[in-house]
Formats: sequence, C-alpha cells, structure tokens
Amino acid sequence: MAHSHIFASLRAAAAALLAGTTLVACSGTESDTAATEASTSNVSKIAATTQVWADVASAVTGDDVEAVITGANVDPHHYEATAADIAKLREADLVIANGGAYDAGLYDAVDEAKLIHAIPLAEGAQDHDHDHDHDHDHDHDHDHDEIEHAWFVPEKVSEVAKEIEQRAGGSASEVTKRMDAVSERLGQLDHVHLAMTEPIAAGLLYGTELDDVTPEQYARSTLNHTDPSIDAIAAFIEVIEQGSLDFLVVNPQSTNSATQRLIDAANDNNVPIIEITETPPAGTNFLDYIEEVTDTIERVVAAAEPKDHAA
Repeated sequence: MAHSHIFASLRAAAAALLAGTTLVACSGTESDTAATEASTSNVSKIAATTQVWADVASAVTGDDVEAVITGANVDPHHYEATAADIAKLREADLVIANGGAYDAGLYDAVDEAKLIHAIPLAEGAQDHDHDHDHDHDHDHDHDHDEIEHAWFVPEKVSEVAKEIEQRAGGSASEVTKRMDAVSERLGQLDHVHLAMTEPIAAGLLYGTELDDVTPEQYARSTLNHTDPSIDAIAAFIEVIEQGSLDFLVVNPQSTNSATQRLIDAANDNNVPIIEITETPPAGTNFLDYIEEVTDTIERVVAAAEPKDHAA
C-alpha cells in the first residue's frame, strides 16, 4: 500500500510528542505537587493566544477565558500582535499558548513561568520570521516541535487540560472524556484515502486507518510554508483525478490559487471536501468543533464507495 512519506513522518512526530508528554506526566514528585498547589492560589486571570486554548481553559476552570485570536476569518500564521494584545497577555497570571512558531509573536512577550504551551517554545522567538520558512529534512522523522496544529491531537489537548487543572484549579475530566471519545471514534473508521491542501488534520488522524496520500513534493511545500511548484500541483491534481481519493481536507483560512485549483479539481471529480479551520467559527466552542469535524469525517468515510486502494 502506498503511504505518504510526509504523513508517516507526522505520525512518528505525533508519537514522539505523546510519548514525551507521558514521561513528563509520570515524573512529578510530592514537592512538585506542593509547589503547584501553592501557585494555584495566585492564578486569578487566565488568557490564551487563540480561541482553541481559551475554550480548553474555560472548560477546565469554569471561567470565561479571553483569547487574542478569535473567529475563523483570521489566519493565525500571519497575525500581527498589537500593543493591546501584548498588554492583555502580560496582565494575565497564566497564559495558554500553542507554542512553536505558530503563536510565537504573542507568547514571546510573556514571562515563560506564566506559560502553559502545547508544544515546545520556539528558540529565538523574538527574532522569528513570521513567514515560517523552515528547511525540514523529510527523509527523517520530524521532531515533535514541528507538529504545529497540536490542538488536533486529542491526547495533547487532554495533557494541556490536566496542566491547567494543576496550575489554576478546576477539573480536566470533561475535556479528557470528550477527547478520549474523539480518539475512539476516529480509531474505528475504515481504511480510506485522503489528501490535504495543508497538514492541518495530521494530528487528528494519527493512529487511525485514514491514509494521507498527499504527494510528497506538495506536502513538503506546505510544511515549509512556501508556494508549491507547478509540478507539485499537477501531481496533486493527478491524485484527485485518478479516482482513488475518498476525500480532500481544505483549510479555508489558508487558501491561494494552488488550493483553489485543487478544490476545483475535487469538485469536478466528485471528491468530497472536508473543511477544517485552525480556529473555530465565531460562536463555536472548540470542544464542540472538534466533535463536529469528527462527525463530518465519519459521515464521509461511511458514504465512501469501495475503491481500488492497492499500491
């Protein structure tokens, strides 16, 4: 069976990420617990870089947590922080961030001791190039700090929720229960082929039978945040037209002429399109949104006609 090298790398990266968080969770001591309990009383105001992590924090604490980036009309990759944004985060006692290059322009202005982050913080974030040009070696496994969309790894969302509970109080049980259910549902899906205009759902699909067949050259471009070549686009369109693709994943917050060509090709060839945004639509809670995305994937997979998925 033909598997995408890129998706295999992302799977390995997700495994490394989850293994790392497990080790951290198991390494606590009584003194660590005491220090955490002592610091909890000092947390009265929580803020988040994006609505995703604000919703997770709200679910844990029971309080309304304010986010800097909200709604699905903004591409967080290119968000330029204002002085008011920075002030909001600095005034908080605890800030929930994604980490990595994704929201470095926001969390870099915050004392690291006040941060909870899903993936490691970017080195030299203050000097970070917001065009996110990275030269990844795709012949090797990705390090876990390259999984940008960490909130689509249900287990990682649970880990962040548990840390919020430890540092700010409340309960992570509802979040972990819902994330476990999402993982279980996706893990029961049949084997089908999908492709993505960018790897937004790679973490969500980790460990499932859903097989990413996005052409490697195109996937490399999206990971490096560079424009795909004409050849890469043509190879992707060929995958769509050959009839073995069960659905296409599109991030409507990050589109260009290349992705529009892929969308048009999918429509012309009756390939279902699943839209997944980086931040939930305005008025939609992230925990509800990830369940809605799961509902959609289940429906599309269930409706997929048997195809020749042989290598």
